Amino acid sequence: MVERLSAEGRVRFTDPSDDEVAEWRRVVNYAKRHDMEPEGRRIEKVPYGGRGLEFFLAEGPHPNARSQRPAANGPVPVPARLGHLHPVVGVLKGDDQRLVMPSPFRCRSLLLLQGLAAEAVRRGYEVRAVHSRFYRREGGVDIVVDGFARTITARQEFPESTIPERSARPRRGGRARADQAVGMLA
Repeated sequence: MVERLSAEGRVRFTDPSDDEVAEWRRVVNYAKRHDMEPEGRRIEKVPYGGRGLEFFLAEGPHPNARSQRPAANGPVPVPARLGHLHPVVGVLKGDDQRLVMPSPFRCRSLLLLQGLAAEAVRRGYEVRAVHSRFYRREGGVDIVVDGFARTITARQEFPESTIPERSARPRRGGRARADQAVGMLA
């Protein structure tokens, strides 16, 4: 099959039986598992006509291949103090209409957002102000990766609870939780 694909470019089966389809899939899977594909190319299969199949050699690794995934760099460091703030986090810190919560939670939220912003910049991503409306108790940043913006917000989880343990819990959430943002940056 690999020799035929290399010579012809594309191989089409216009009306294969179910047994033939199963056999060709086994052949292609065998070739992939045993590194029989030509260097820098991969075998692809697409439907052809009604019941047909077409095989061809595509360039490079498959887009979903593990080699195409960015390496996980571990946890994002969170600063201990609010110094050298990213401009977007600095504006958020100065806005007393955002992150309306007890001071320790507001500080922790700003530290988390600063850590994410600093890591995003280190990895070459853009960090910008969020243009959507927030509730007074939350604030956040947009992190732009390959042209796609993801909003990261922080807010107090149960601000109006009369139970001290519940009202003392910060919530990193909204459209994307801060811990999910770490995965996005990975």
